[in-house]
Amino acid sequence: MTYKINKTAKPYLRYVGQEKTPIFILDNFLQNLSQSMLQNLEQLVFEPSNTFYPGIQAKLPDKYILTVANAIVPLLYKIYEIPIDYKVTFFDSYYSLITSEPRSLSIEQQIPHFDGTDKYRFALLHYLSEKSHGGTAFYRHVNSDFERINEFREVEFLRLVSHYYKNNPPKEQRYINDNNTQFTKIGEIPFVQNRLAIYPGNLLHSGLINPSTDIQESPASGRLTANIFLNFVSPDIS
Repeated sequence: MTYKINKTAKPYLRYVGQEKTPIFILDNFLQNLSQSMLQNLEQLVFEPSNTFYPGIQAKLPDKYILTVANAIVPLLYKIYEIPIDYKVTFFDSYYSLITSEPRSLSIEQQIPHFDGTDKYRFALLHYLSEKSHGGTAFYRHVNSDFERINEFREVEFLRLVSHYYKNNPPKEQRYINDNNTQFTKIGEIPFVQNRLAIYPGNLLHSGLINPSTDIQESPASGRLTANIFLNFVSPDIS
């Protein structure tokens, strides 16, 4: 299987929140989306996520990950001003489908999250489905004013969130889709087929999940995404 990057993909660079965090978007990303990522979906082996992701996941093809990385990593160095001697490392990357009903969600799945505290850790989110689905939103934590959770903010953020929900348990289980008493939405990336969205993993974020359209186990009709996670590490870190 070959994966062809569309040389005429349309780029957007947006800045969200008080911290003006760059969000990079490429529309019409793959030239051959239907012939590559959407072929043989029924053969994918999905399993429950071993993270807080509220759904099931299947391993992405290594060739796809390599193709995307070769195209995107040089851009990340420039956009996010990453020191040139930092080396890129990869985490597990997946096809992902939302399958959890609101009534089954844990507290962690009902609030915005961060993937890690590293400054140069990124999520590459490729929207694959043709049908209309919910996109991705970014948030500010009201009590701390934090938007990105680095190593210096992590303990305080987790303490505040834990204290709040211990004393104010939600009256109903639901996906977060807008502002609430603890989080303010600062930006949003709508779901558009073949859109690649790139954002720092320590930026508070959440899928905008519509239970009536997005909770499906079929990769042909569900909210199918490809998620690549990578980090740029200092050469001083062994």
